[in-house]
Amino acid sequence: MMLRVFLGNFDFEHQLASEVYAAAGGGTPALNLQLACCWLGIAAAGDQIYLPAALSPEFIAQLAVDGLPTVEWISKWPGREQAAQREFVPWGWSEAAVKLADAQGFRTTAPDLAAVQMVNSRSFSFHCETEWGVSLPGSCQVKEMDELEAAVADLAAQKGKEETAWVLKADFSMSARERMLGRGDGVSNPIRDWAKKRFSYPQPLFLEPWVQRVAEAGLQFEIPQQGEPAFLGLAQLLCDDRGQYRGSRICVDAQIQETWQPAIEMGQRVAARVQQAGYFGPLGIDAMQYRDERGALQCRPIQDVNARYTMGRLALGFKRFLKSGQVASWLHFPWKESYGQPFSKWLRCVADTQESGTRLVATSPDQIDGQTLRLVNVLLISETTDELDRNEEALMRAVAVLAETAC
Repeated sequence: MMLRVFLGNFDFEHQLASEVYAAAGGGTPALNLQLACCWLGIAAAGDQIYLPAALSPEFIAQLAVDGLPTVEWISKWPGREQAAQREFVPWGWSEAAVKLADAQGFRTTAPDLAAVQMVNSRSFSFHCETEWGVSLPGSCQVKEMDELEAAVADLAAQKGKEETAWVLKADFSMSARERMLGRGDGVSNPIRDWAKKRFSYPQPLFLEPWVQRVAEAGLQFEIPQQGEPAFLGLAQLLCDDRGQYRGSRICVDAQIQETWQPAIEMGQRVAARVQQAGYFGPLGIDAMQYRDERGALQCRPIQDVNARYTMGRLALGFKRFLKSGQVASWLHFPWKESYGQPFSKWLRCVADTQESGTRLVATSPDQIDGQTLRLVNVLLISETTDELDRNEEALMRAVAVLAETAC
């Protein structure tokens, strides 16, 4: 396989929004630096990861001790002769990523950018949900303020509750960003101002009822230029109360996969439509199980469509480091310099309290360019699913205690 060079343009959705709406793009170089090490999930020995900053030799040495691939961290692009021998792999194919790859002389096979923009928009997933009858009851698309106000009032009337909770999402959004949470049958001034700005681009917005989430999963596909899309597996999503991504459980038994089978089958329909639109490459589809107002378990199979790499896709890559029978989660959580100790030192202390057979592998460094990371991640490996449940809970509880004591 050709050696690859990875570009972590993790602000991909911001790039798309900027290109589509000529809005101020969310140029977030700090985010791209903080997350660059996440490529370790799928990088192989000899691959290059672009990181225009300094990593400590200790972190690089520890990766080798932990059995992770020996990659090359580059802060400058290789010469054109070497670049021509490498495949360029961005997080997502934006216009900026294509221009960069071409300028540096990398080998690229990029999908049509119009197709990339279309299938990554919430408009695309909304139309799929609507056409196939799997959208949340009361969800709708709005294009101006009057429509939004009427839709919010209608949603509250449908629910028969004055304090109905709802969420308003932008056409290009990710995780818990580019959205506003509301309650009741009216639109508050902060939400009104946020909506007016996006309507002016113009950009449609999407209103959804807030539902009681039970579980989420990231369904991972690979879309070829020719041939059938391939389902690669699923990673259970771990999210906080705000819906912010906090990790992926990457080992799923047959029983759990069976519970997600309706979503997988719907995902295959989505993948076929994505391919028909002209996109090829990695595709992640987020699905959700929730309880309706009667308490019955329901499935929303097309919560988000991401025609790019996803954290779930990278998480699945860590399966290659597990022994037979082992299970694992890849956990992400905030970190602060005020905690008073390096992440790696704290992790070693936590590891001493874990059950025998448990491994904690830091997949992010303490610092980049001398600056403490605000978001760290760790691979948690256990011998059984029950152990993994307990170890996940213990680790996140230790994080919470650390945050409380540092205040």
